[in-house]
Amino acid sequence: MHGRSYKHVLINYMHKESCIVSYNIGMRWLNEVLRGHWKRCVNMFRMDTTTLLSMCNDLETHYGLKPSRRISFIEKVTMFLFTIGVGASNIKMQERFQHSSKIISGCFKEVLKSLCLFVVKIIKLLDP
Repeated sequence: MHGRSYKHVLINYMHKESCIVSYNIGMRWLNEVLRGHWKRCVNMFRMDTTTLLSMCNDLETHYGLKPSRRISFIEKVTMFLFTIGVGASNIKMQERFQHSSKIISGCFKEVLKSLCLFVVKIIKLLDP
């Protein structure tokens, strides 16, 4: 097996152990931030709770952002904002929100797509 023992292959590739095991999963942590002191929301997502929830509502209602089976649209938006707001890597996002890299990337793309539609409607040139 080219330098790899059968035991190594079995442990690393066939018996996968999830590292996403935290009690403080994304929504639990997110609810704590949103219900906590207003500065926590600003520090994590670069906007206050009222603005954040309003933007989430607009993205869902008018710009096609939908929840998935396991992730609310609010969690998707906050994952996006946390990523760009604090410059978090996908690995750090996996740890903070307790989702796989594939889910984190997919949510980021979904929110970005909705925000692009949102920006086209919101930002208008003054002098066309």
